[in-house]
Amino acid sequence: MIEDAIIKKVLNNNVVIAQKDNSDFILIGNGLGFDFHKGSTVPSSRIEKVFIRETTEIANNYDKVLETIDNKIIGLSEEVICIAEKDLGIKLSDSIHVSLPDHINFSLRRMEKNIKIENPFLNELRVLYPVEYSIASKALKMINERFNSKLQEDEIGFICLHIQAAITEKGIGVHLEYTKKIKEIMDLIKKLIGRSIDKNSLEYARTLTHINFMLERVLEGKTIKNLLLDNIKDKLSKEYDIAIKLALMIDALFSVKVPEDEIGYLALHLKRLSDMES
Repeated sequence: MIEDAIIKKVLNNNVVIAQKDNSDFILIGNGLGFDFHKGSTVPSSRIEKVFIRETTEIANNYDKVLETIDNKIIGLSEEVICIAEKDLGIKLSDSIHVSLPDHINFSLRRMEKNIKIENPFLNELRVLYPVEYSIASKALKMINERFNSKLQEDEIGFICLHIQAAITEKGIGVHLEYTKKIKEIMDLIKKLIGRSIDKNSLEYARTLTHINFMLERVLEGKTIKNLLLDNIKDKLSKEYDIAIKLALMIDALFSVKVPEDEIGYLALHLKRLSDMES
């Protein structure tokens, strides 16, 4: 933990920027910015989390954020990151310390101008990334309470993507594209079985989860042997034909062949969907 750091700037009641040996640190602790002020020495016992700007690029980008974005937005972002790392049990990529306040600032400015951007993938994101989605939900509540704003649920999805990107250190676009493809597969399932599936229902979540885990296995070259495959082809020919069409779409979207064993398991899942309808 940082010893004898001097507060350089107060961001909000819980987050400060402090300096020691000519290095800046972001310190997070309950009431730090309320109980101490610029020039105060921060007791290490009051520090819950430290963010060290380890690279020149991150330091420079963070300085730009400090120059252009409200301190309260930056402070709130650091609190959200702290919550995320605690709930996930991992350290997020340093890039989120720049991208998250930038995003929240943009969202608040957009709201002031009555510009609404819908997130069509909320249900998919909630199922694919449940912990990240829960953290993003907490973040939205914090934003609306602190800034007396009325950002809508769509914002949860965007923050969720920022958190997921900081976990994998891949761009938000990668996760957004994956989620979009999953939604396309789910839409095709509804079309092929000839009925709608409530996006808030357990069956939608189960189906999406099955597709996601199947994709993970196939993309990693892992397949579960299906001992019932011949029976499935014989007894569930309709569902198996639909599963083949879904496999062709997956091949087109992800450039990967879905093994017969997985097609069989998918047919079983489609049969369960049909049984639930009846």
